[in-house]
Amino acid sequence: MKCDAGLAVRLYLVSAAGIFVKGGLIGMGATSSALESSPAPETGPVLRDECWELAQRVASSDIFAKSELLRKFLLHVCELYLHGRTDEIKEQEIGVHVFDRPHNYNPGDDNIVRNYAVQLRKRLHLYFEREGWREDYRIDIPKGAYVPVFQPRKTDNKPLPVAAAFDRGIGTARELGRDLPITIVPPPTRREPDWKMFFLGTVIGTCLLAGILLWGRGLQTGTSRPLRSPHPLWSTMFVSDRDTFIVPADSGLGILQNLTEESATLDDYASGKYLSKVNMRGVDAGNLEDLRSQRYTSMADLVIATRLSHLPDVVPGHLIIRYARDLRIDDLKTGNAILLGAIHTDPWVGLLQEKLNFQFVCGKRVDDCFIHNAGPLPGELSEYKVVHGNSSRETYAIIALLPNLDGTGRILLIEGLNMAGTEAAANMLLDDSIMRPVLEQAKSPAGTLKPFELLIETGSLGAQALPARIVAFRNRDNP
Repeated sequence: MKCDAGLAVRLYLVSAAGIFVKGGLIGMGATSSALESSPAPETGPVLRDECWELAQRVASSDIFAKSELLRKFLLHVCELYLHGRTDEIKEQEIGVHVFDRPHNYNPGDDNIVRNYAVQLRKRLHLYFEREGWREDYRIDIPKGAYVPVFQPRKTDNKPLPVAAAFDRGIGTARELGRDLPITIVPPPTRREPDWKMFFLGTVIGTCLLAGILLWGRGLQTGTSRPLRSPHPLWSTMFVSDRDTFIVPADSGLGILQNLTEESATLDDYASGKYLSKVNMRGVDAGNLEDLRSQRYTSMADLVIATRLSHLPDVVPGHLIIRYARDLRIDDLKTGNAILLGAIHTDPWVGLLQEKLNFQFVCGKRVDDCFIHNAGPLPGELSEYKVVHGNSSRETYAIIALLPNLDGTGRILLIEGLNMAGTEAAANMLLDDSIMRPVLEQAKSPAGTLKPFELLIETGSLGAQALPARIVAFRNRDNP
């Protein structure tokens, strides 16, 4: 593969002629074959260049297969770059063309591009360390910008910028065209083998192997530790073939809804319209702007997120903690997710209400929320509300395991009517002595977990949860 100066001038000339493919060639559900045969733009065919083919290979890899937005992000910036339009690779532009933000959105208030850029850099690193380890070139997106860089994978020489290639006798001034940040590297000089280091490495390797064999023999003669069996729930939530998102609630949204007494719909929340249009008289403009732009969540949610992230079943590289404002429907379609909080501070739960028997219902204020029991069994109530007027008031929460939006993964809800309820539900969920019998009831004949719901009752003293109990249990036969 060769991303050379000749490519730079070809791309420059094509860009000058107005041949440009609009960002995001891969639509929802695109496959590898679709990537290889992307439709031609109205003004001309896509350049079948090796750099573009590399970008397509990366985007169609297993590492990117579970996130359409990351694939779209990668191909969009690579396409702009390869057409010489690096001046358009900006946060605002990416937000509009990749994440469907309105043209006047403010990246300072909505950091969706920055969050996804972090994940894009991680995925690129994983691809070139795993599936793409044989690639001659790699794609990097240096921190601080979104312009991709194509560079050789392994070389002892520093890459030469295209502008410096002429001084080294590579190409001509006419061939160089624009000064694009594509790198050219001269062939590496041949190094003589270092026999001393070879023999030293052999000795060290032999010693290590002997030590391992002796250690293994000692385990056989001594008392060996039993292997830990996978946890029935956490091994379902944390898997190696998809990301798991832990989503703390948006406490700032709850405060805004309390002050305005106007509920935020999921559509307005996901698009940012609610946060941009909300206005209140008598509220300091600076404080209002803080609620609009800053990321506030509860200490209870942060503690729960931390405890979940330290579970032994977590798969490194596939755990993402994402604030509720930065979550996207794509994440709930292709990934696993653990949603914390209540519907008033986490509108994403609204997508799942119809699948639940125990549903959150909220009025104009957070304190007006209660849990509706859609199908009461004997001895159950149809509504479960916070009991006001005493020092240890009752409160409620739900734990629910549901399919994700495309049915290929799982969503776990840890939702309370208030912080105390959420905290009590999490404490119960992480208590293996309580949850093991529940999970046994939720197992299918094949040994997998069926969707289930738990209604939890607890008391709260101040904002602290008191011991909790299970009020009701539901499970379904469909996985």
